[in-house]
Amino acid sequence: MSSKKKPSQGNTPNPTIRDAVNAEPSNPAATATTIAPTYDNPLLRKVFYASLLAMLVTFLISGYNVGFHTDEMDMNNYCKANVAYYTSGGKDTTFMGLPATDETKIESILRFYGTAFEYVPVIFNKVTGLDKGAGEFNSRHVFIQIFGVLALLFSGLIARKLGGWRTALFTIWLLFLTPAFFGGTLFNSKDIPFCTGYLATLYFIIQFLEELPSPSWKTSLCLMASFAFTTGTRIGGLLLIFSLGLFMLVYTISQTGMLAKAIGNIKQLIFKLAAIIGGGLALVVVTWPYVLRDPMNNLTTTLTVVKKFPMKIPLNFEGIFTDSLSIPVYYLPKFILITVPIFILAAILLGIFIAFTKKKQYDWKLTSFILFTSIFPIVYAIMSNVALYSAWRHFMFIYPGLVIIAAMGLNDVFSSLKKQSFQWAMLAVCALGLVRPVMWVIKNHPYGYAYFNEFSGGYKKVYYEYETDYWKITMKDALEWLMVHEPIMQAKDSVTISTDMDMFVKYYIKRHYPGAKVKVVLNDVPTRYGQPWSYSVFSKQFLTPEYLEKLYPPSQAIHLEKIDGLAECAVLKDTVRLDILARRAFEARDNALADSFLTVYFKQYSPDNVGLFGVWALIKAQLGKNEESLKYGSLGLQYNISPFSNYNALCGMGLAFANMKQYDKAVAQLNEAIKVLPENGMANNILSAVTRMRASGNGAPPPTGQPQ
Repeated sequence: MSSKKKPSQGNTPNPTIRDAVNAEPSNPAATATTIAPTYDNPLLRKVFYASLLAMLVTFLISGYNVGFHTDEMDMNNYCKANVAYYTSGGKDTTFMGLPATDETKIESILRFYGTAFEYVPVIFNKVTGLDKGAGEFNSRHVFIQIFGVLALLFSGLIARKLGGWRTALFTIWLLFLTPAFFGGTLFNSKDIPFCTGYLATLYFIIQFLEELPSPSWKTSLCLMASFAFTTGTRIGGLLLIFSLGLFMLVYTISQTGMLAKAIGNIKQLIFKLAAIIGGGLALVVVTWPYVLRDPMNNLTTTLTVVKKFPMKIPLNFEGIFTDSLSIPVYYLPKFILITVPIFILAAILLGIFIAFTKKKQYDWKLTSFILFTSIFPIVYAIMSNVALYSAWRHFMFIYPGLVIIAAMGLNDVFSSLKKQSFQWAMLAVCALGLVRPVMWVIKNHPYGYAYFNEFSGGYKKVYYEYETDYWKITMKDALEWLMVHEPIMQAKDSVTISTDMDMFVKYYIKRHYPGAKVKVVLNDVPTRYGQPWSYSVFSKQFLTPEYLEKLYPPSQAIHLEKIDGLAECAVLKDTVRLDILARRAFEARDNALADSFLTVYFKQYSPDNVGLFGVWALIKAQLGKNEESLKYGSLGLQYNISPFSNYNALCGMGLAFANMKQYDKAVAQLNEAIKVLPENGMANNILSAVTRMRASGNGAPPPTGQPQ
């Protein structure tokens, strides 16, 4: 290893390991037994860019016609509204919130989201006319996949600064073969573009720091543009200002004479920093309609809302049904630990170890910068109690930095191996370490994002304990199966489809099956008894672990969309609908007929439709079958299907206890029912009758309401 040079002056980057360890061997014959890890090795450079091209092709092929979801539809509609704001000269303000229709929905909270990336596919689709056809989201996904490759590119370029082209190659391949990154790049229009912008900004910050005390205008303008794109995609990009300021201080005070030179060049530095930050923020403001209307107030409001995201999103975590505002502090690191391939986790630890033990060989400032910008956002999120959900996809942007450190560690080990056979053996070990996640992704395509590693016990172990799908994206293939395999297109009368993704189903059928006579109703699998339908398409997302373990998939399922052999989305069929007939009979006061319908229904059609147990408890009580009423009422409460189901169960049990002259228990159940749905009068009516009965000691409560 050659000795380190003296610190460079002016605009020349500081010499690091890439100038020493990665220098060409002084003995040309050495290349016969080693693979030279040169910083500017032209062969490795070609392999790097050829790899990126191969990755792009793989993304485009793998991502063709993959599913999409209402979250992406929301952002697409919102960006269209933003475009409409500008094309109307500011008159069209539907971006502030628009009620849902078959294809459009703009929640008022979306105004706090940036659309810097979204403008690209939305404008392209509008110009080409794809926004009106079936390929609108396929087109969007192509742009996401391109941005995914750009994320790989900037990750590799940063890694090259740290350890040469081989480190860059290790970086992009480790990142590409990470299931969460690969799967997300196929369709994730929020987190992948932000990740790309974040990495681009880091790259140009590093360029800016290396050129101190006189950074070029080219670097400054590139940094301004990347910062604007990142912050305009997600307001969290503002944290990069802090990273820039902190490491400017580190770079200037850690190099002999640099502080004095920086002070001597202070006016130019301030001017360029003002251009980067001020110009970047100006671009964010003018491309974000909500912020543009009142820059100071609305930017502050956006920061506050994003920091304390107000939506309480249900989720499963560690087998506990909780929500995005109640997750434990270790939610984020835990999800990273159980979803990143174990080989890569080990390589990250190796890289961190080498970074600290060999800091004299590597550019410690650059290494510290990469580690800081990868770890600090996690620490900040934990300390700020930021709402989190959908695993760690919101923090995808920190992962490439950790992979760069991992690649540095692998490259260091590779360089220390003098025999070519040992080097090839190491590459073989790396490949073997990634075989399982790669094979899993291939087997479960296009749902590779759902991978869990051996620390978790694998996907089948976590199926009941964690959220595994991403906004029900499996529904697209399930719905496609239904439209192909059932005679819906040939139906003369309208066919009703019930689903927990009504906006998506309406859009997909209208765009892909425009001739279908379909009515779509909103429902979910536990309360599927409440709406008339012939077919249903339901996801497992947001179901409690207990419900999943005992009742999913439903017995009425005719097709299951699976991940790793387990049902993520179910297609149901029921053209008889004895449950609806039972409810109608009950409403007509024919309790005996209603009881008969439900008896046959549960025995032959759907024994797991426990949401109906509350209604059955009411029917049994009014027939005087009090023990059976208490049995089904208790079962209904056990599964806690919905407030309506609980209300029916409590009313039925209250009525049963009254029939049995156990008035205190009856009153207790009915008071609980009133707490569940205070606006409904049935429990109050029964309670009044029970009070009269207890006072007189005679009679039984009459039927006094309708099931909910």
